[in-house]
Amino acid sequence: MKRTYEKERVAALSAGLAIIVLAWTAAQAFASNWIDSLGVLSVWLYGPISAAAWGLLSAISYVLIVRAQRGNPALCPEHEEATRELRRKTCELTKVPVCIEFVDQLERDKLGALMGGFAITIATWLALLSFAPHDWLDGIVSTSPWIYSLASMVVWWGSAELMYWGFRHSRHQGTSIPHAH
Repeated sequence: MKRTYEKERVAALSAGLAIIVLAWTAAQAFASNWIDSLGVLSVWLYGPISAAAWGLLSAISYVLIVRAQRGNPALCPEHEEATRELRRKTCELTKVPVCIEFVDQLERDKLGALMGGFAITIATWLALLSFAPHDWLDGIVSTSPWIYSLASMVVWWGSAELMYWGFRHSRHQGTSIPHAH
């Protein structure tokens, strides 16, 4: 079975999103007058532009990741597949499916927790900004954007950790892996 480039796609999308978020944060921190001038424009103008930039940066990141894999055989998915097949041949056959199943579950749980934590962070900000009183929103402008960035990172990290714990805890309740408890 050939491995797809799923890990590379997720990495490229994450890199593109991180660049866009950092660009908007830096723009707010260092070019706040420009950001204020965007306030009169509709979110329907700069929202799609940001999404298009995210797509472009993700595509560039994907090309760079795949190119780096070609330059270093150890990073190549086919090499990973070959070493996995070699490990299967050298391990006891009774343990290999259990080990692979356990590792796959851990990877899915980590990725799911990161994406879930990000979704919770974005939903929290949207709820706060949508339902906050106007006086509170006016006070936001005078505060450094780095504080909000730090708060976002803390919320993302905390919610991701809680989700990961929840995923692992729920798996331990009904897992098919006897040694995972």
